[in-house]
Amino acid sequence: PTMSTVGENQLQRIIRDLHDAVSELSKEHCDTGEPITDDSSSLHKFCYKLEYLLQFDQKERTTFLGSRKDYWDYFCDCLAKIKGANDGIRFVKSIPELKTSLGKGRAFIRYSLVHQRLADTLQQCLMNYKTTCEWYYERSPFLKSHLNTDIINHLYELNEVQFDVAFRGHDLDSDWPTFARFVYLMQCLFSLMQQGQEFLPGQDFGSSLLGDLGELGELSCSASEDLRIELDQSELKQRELQEKIRQLTSEAADLKGVVKDLQEQLLAANYCDSAWTIQELLTKLKEAEEERIEFKRESEDRARLAEQLAQELKLQEEKLKEMENKLDTCRVSVDKERTTAMQQADELQMTINRLQGALSLKERETGNLRTQLQDMQRALETKDGQLEEHKKRIEEELQHKSVLKEQLNAKETELSTVTQKIRQLENLNQRLTSESQSFQTQGKKLEEYKNQCTSLMEINAKLIQTVKRNEESSKELAQAKNTLERKLITTQASEKQLRTRLESAGLTVENQNLEECIQNGQKNSEETKIEQLGENSILTLEELNERAAENKTVTSSLLREANGSSRTDNGESTSRLALAEAQLELNMKEVSRLQEEVMELRAQLLVSSEEKIKIQALQEVTEASREDLRAQAEQLKSQVEELNRRHVEELLHCREREDALVKERDMEAHVRAEIQTNLTAVREELHVLKTQNSTLALENGEAREALNRANTETAELGVHVCMLTGQNEESQLRWAELSTKLQELQMEAQEEVETLSDSMEALRKDNARLQEQLKQTEGLPEAMQKLQERLEQVEEEAKSVQEIRQREVDTLRSQLSDEAVHHQSQGLNDELDALRKRLENEVKKVSSLESKVLELESANSDYSQMIEKKNALICDSETIINQKEEQIKSLRLDLTRAEEELALTQQSCNELSVDLSRSAMEKQAIELKMSAEIDDLYRTKKNLEERLIELIRDKDALWQKSDALEFEQKRRAEEQTDRDVTYCLSCHNHFTWMLRKHSCRFCGRPFCYYCLVNDASVHQGGSNMRCCKDCLNQRSSGHGDLGSPLRSAHSPISSPTRTSTPGFPGALRSPRPDDTAYAIITEEEVNCVHDSDSLYYTAVLPSETQHSSDLTSTEDSDELIGSVQDAEICLLKSGEMTLSVPFSVEDVVQFGDKSRELFIRSSCYSVILITATHPGLTISWVFSSEPKSIAFSVVYRENLDTPPEQAKVLIPLTRCNSHKETIQGQLKVRNSGEYTLIFDNSFSRFLSKKVQYRLSIEKPEVDNGSDCSS
Repeated sequence: PTMSTVGENQLQRIIRDLHDAVSELSKEHCDTGEPITDDSSSLHKFCYKLEYLLQFDQKERTTFLGSRKDYWDYFCDCLAKIKGANDGIRFVKSIPELKTSLGKGRAFIRYSLVHQRLADTLQQCLMNYKTTCEWYYERSPFLKSHLNTDIINHLYELNEVQFDVAFRGHDLDSDWPTFARFVYLMQCLFSLMQQGQEFLPGQDFGSSLLGDLGELGELSCSASEDLRIELDQSELKQRELQEKIRQLTSEAADLKGVVKDLQEQLLAANYCDSAWTIQELLTKLKEAEEERIEFKRESEDRARLAEQLAQELKLQEEKLKEMENKLDTCRVSVDKERTTAMQQADELQMTINRLQGALSLKERETGNLRTQLQDMQRALETKDGQLEEHKKRIEEELQHKSVLKEQLNAKETELSTVTQKIRQLENLNQRLTSESQSFQTQGKKLEEYKNQCTSLMEINAKLIQTVKRNEESSKELAQAKNTLERKLITTQASEKQLRTRLESAGLTVENQNLEECIQNGQKNSEETKIEQLGENSILTLEELNERAAENKTVTSSLLREANGSSRTDNGESTSRLALAEAQLELNMKEVSRLQEEVMELRAQLLVSSEEKIKIQALQEVTEASREDLRAQAEQLKSQVEELNRRHVEELLHCREREDALVKERDMEAHVRAEIQTNLTAVREELHVLKTQNSTLALENGEAREALNRANTETAELGVHVCMLTGQNEESQLRWAELSTKLQELQMEAQEEVETLSDSMEALRKDNARLQEQLKQTEGLPEAMQKLQERLEQVEEEAKSVQEIRQREVDTLRSQLSDEAVHHQSQGLNDELDALRKRLENEVKKVSSLESKVLELESANSDYSQMIEKKNALICDSETIINQKEEQIKSLRLDLTRAEEELALTQQSCNELSVDLSRSAMEKQAIELKMSAEIDDLYRTKKNLEERLIELIRDKDALWQKSDALEFEQKRRAEEQTDRDVTYCLSCHNHFTWMLRKHSCRFCGRPFCYYCLVNDASVHQGGSNMRCCKDCLNQRSSGHGDLGSPLRSAHSPISSPTRTSTPGFPGALRSPRPDDTAYAIITEEEVNCVHDSDSLYYTAVLPSETQHSSDLTSTEDSDELIGSVQDAEICLLKSGEMTLSVPFSVEDVVQFGDKSRELFIRSSCYSVILITATHPGLTISWVFSSEPKSIAFSVVYRENLDTPPEQAKVLIPLTRCNSHKETIQGQLKVRNSGEYTLIFDNSFSRFLSKKVQYRLSIEKPEVDNGSDCSS
């Protein structure tokens, strides 16, 4: 703990010192108003403190050759792939003077200070937390958020401070610089002059404002240095000074010059990202008006200085003439020595340059190979670690799989229990079906009851008809009585007349005989009718009694059976329902428990699936681990397939059982519906019976009233009979007289009665036959009507016969009136006796009818009670049925829930099986891809190892040669002591602390900085080195393609921008100032500057030579577009294709929302072919790539048979950062044909890539034009 507290205190102190240094720098800048240079002690303090913090608690990491890595490598790892932030890294890499990682890191910090980007770059590095953790331990301040923010906040204060720090001329590998090397104004002017010479080679800006300002600035520093510089061109400088004075006199000329300078600086900043950024140049444009006043003052001062300088120049010219005479003598001697030395030095220099060039190339190749080998070793180390982790995870997965197997076994046991419970439920369903069958039998019994009720209703209807018939017969009797009374009255009157006549004629005896005969015939006919009616009524009453008794017995038995069956069914159903409810509750509990376990298993499966994905990523490392995993995966597949088969079989059985249960439930529901319909029908019939019973009660009341009326009428008839008896006694005497006369009539009447009896017997037979037919065919009212009509006809015939007889009797009476009186009296007495007997019989019949009516009323009351009991039983059965329906509904809900849970479990099992199959397929595909990638990596590794061995051998040989040459050069240099001169061999100016000494890289002779301006390369494609004019002329004669000095002289800052990325056709286009994708220099371009690949220079240098002088022209845009199109066509013709995926419009419409994968091998390309048959469609695409970027293009052909030369390029090959963001695009189909989407990976030699893509098609309104975008 004490060490940690000491370290924290030290960190706090360092951070405080850093903050103090930042505040001192800002204060110094505010006080002086000038940029801070290396002379500032606060800058030294700041650099040391910042470097201490960057190196504090840093992990020790070394390169492949054993050299230690420093915070420069940390910056490279964090910022190499970030656009805009990697400019400083590329700039530092382009400085060849820096050898160590520490020196490059210091140069990068100085670059960031000059560009006021130190806080932003450090913050971007710290945002990449993963790489910071890989580079620093926990004690580092960059891994602590509060210290991070404190440091970055302090560094943001430096964004307002300007720094003038030289990027070259200091040994940053050893230590930070302690003094300023150049003045700010001179450095800026020289950098601007170099940029102007580089980027405008076709124009001569020697007499421009920049050169004049630089020369005047140098004159203001030291007049002697300016005079030495202008010895060779004094006349030209005088002219330029005069022109400068004239230009400075006018404000407009000054403003134009400033605007030209700023425009040139803007162009230079756009091409090479110079020391002053574009923003600063734009601010200078705004400040041009303010500086105009200062330029006026400076012009006046410089005019004065120019006059003074002109005078001094005249004096110096005189001195120079004297010096030139002396120098001519020295030059003759020096020229002779120089020629001899130059010949020897040229030979040595040529050999040294060749060897050095070869060495530099070999060193670069070895460096690249070392970095690649280091990357490979890192990848192998990480993969070894991943293998170990993978083995551990495999062990854990095996344990987890064993646990899952146990859980599966437990699930199987639980499934067996569930199947048993399902069987129990099936038994319950069978019981329910048996109950439903019993309900059906009850329904059948109810139907039988209904039939019996209908038969009883028919019997009641027949009884009602018989009662009506009896009423009609009683009415007929009453009518007969009335007729008899009338006849008696008429007979009495006739008797009186007869008596008077008999008294006069004395024929009483014959009349009495006749009257007796007539009375006897009438009595016989009436007695026969009454007997027939009594017999008919007795038969009907007996039948009614028998049927009522049968109905009572049947209804009582039916009620007993219904009550017993309903009670037994109710008891059994209640017990079964209770058992079913208990079992359902148990099943629901078990189902809920199974659901919870299924959810847990799903979570475990999700976790296992995630772990499987991680394991699959690690499984793809080596072949041995893949074989083990394949064996394990096959075992797991077999086990999972067996489990899936078992689950599928069990689920199929469950489904069959469920289907059977559903069918049984449907049958039960159908039966219940039928029972309900039957119940409704029974209820309606009961309602009809109730209405019929009410009507019967009303009819019975009417019958009672009719009987009462009949009783009153019989009493009245008795009184009337008593009166008639008296009259009969008087008429008996007359009857005796008329009896003799009536004997003859009796004979005739007997004959007629016999005929009538025969006809009545025939009618009776017909009636019996018709009654039998009626019994056989009940409910035939038409036959009854016919019979009634026939009876009415017969009665009418009888009436007609009686009328005839009465007419004859009247004739006889009129003839024998006297004799009839006596006979009438006797006949009346006989008739009275017969009437008395009839009355007694009728009274008996009435009493019997009353008793029968009472019996019918009691039977009706019994029937009503039975109906009420039936209604109560029906209500009870309805309540029981409703309860059972509710129970069945609850059982159905439980069954539906169980079915849904089973369906969910089935879906989960299916999903798991599908996921397993998908994972297996993905695993196989990934294994195939990884095997191909591993094979490629092994091949590249072998090639790199062989190449490394060759390069190391070549390097050893070259080092030996270079050592020998260096030794020989040193020996010759010792011999040539006269070469150590103290003046420039071109301009003969002596070297001072301001005019430094520089040596030519080819001949080694000393020159000043201004004479050693030309650059030349050792061989084609090599790096440029500074040389003198003689060496440049010699090199230009041998290599005609080096160009003019103006073209070769450029700063290393701008050299990367002149090269284009190999294999990227988009780089051939003319750059646009607002296109950031092509203005930023990539790391590949920096590597390509130092690479000596012949393929690269054969592909790029011709385009440079062809278009170097036409940067500002726009006439060759068509040629550039043609060259871009040729690139896609050449790729289709000669490139190697990995995959070709064809799509039709229907396939794209049915593509779906899921992305598909397209594999592209290294140095190859893949293609998606879309055949569009109708114009007007809009094809859209979205894709992303892994692990790095991909090139994309769209080409149109009429069909697949058309050659690639006739194809049209809709979207040229464009490098897309699809590994960082998804790329979207669309095109509108103008013509039907084949649209080819090209994914190009030919620029990547070692990495295979995967593209995740998704296609869609829209059908907008018809449009004549077509456009495409990406």
